[in-house]
Amino acid sequence: MVLNTNSCGFCELQFNDLDAQLKCDSCPRLVHHKCSGLLASEIKCLTLKNRKLKYFCDSCDKGLNELPDLKKLISSLLVEVENLKNNSCSSRSDEFIINEMNERNFRAANVLFYNIPECTSSNIEERVLYDKEEISKIIKGTSSDNKTPIKVIRLGKSYQPNKHRPIKAIFSSAGDAFDILKNKKHILSCLPPNSSNIGISSDRTLFQREQMKKLRDQLAARQSSGEQNLTIKFTKGTPGIVVIDKIVKNSQNF
Repeated sequence: MVLNTNSCGFCELQFNDLDAQLKCDSCPRLVHHKCSGLLASEIKCLTLKNRKLKYFCDSCDKGLNELPDLKKLISSLLVEVENLKNNSCSSRSDEFIINEMNERNFRAANVLFYNIPECTSSNIEERVLYDKEEISKIIKGTSSDNKTPIKVIRLGKSYQPNKHRPIKAIFSSAGDAFDILKNKKHILSCLPPNSSNIGISSDRTLFQREQMKKLRDQLAARQSSGEQNLTIKFTKGTPGIVVIDKIVKNSQNF
């Protein structure tokens, strides 16, 4: 996107010769002094030759606030790349690994919500609005309260009575989705009793879903053969079968 440096990045009005301008220290965006939200003393500090104070426009400031979560997301993706190379994808081509990571990156801003009742209106706009409002209710009162999906899609065939299709909620950034998934246990624990069957998950690729199915089949086979206290647990983004007792012991060490 090309920024228009002839107009204010906040009010979008064209600058005239008498307008006092302030430039963002991170991008080319210019804003009126009055639109910056800064005090006169702060603006004066920004005009000093050897100033230490920096000014960031709203867009850049939001980006800086999202950096910690984005760094965690990047670290998680790097771990996934190594796991794909060393484990389940060792016999696959580099092209497959690149395509798989691109697909995961494409889905990173998505969150799936399960068992949310469907709106029966014949108006598609009313159904979309209903789904967005239901998701807002689910995450309301948590650290993810300010996250609003930019798009919602019901997955599967057309509406069927007593069968609620999953909702794919697409957020404005992977950081928003990451924050919801990170706090999903707390989000679900805050729901009323009549919503206890609602679920939240990441938007997995076909390969990830196939791997999870294999793991569930292995878990069922081992449990049928007499092994007890087994479950599937994610470690650094990779699922595996572990003994529940070990999970408890590990959690007591922290």
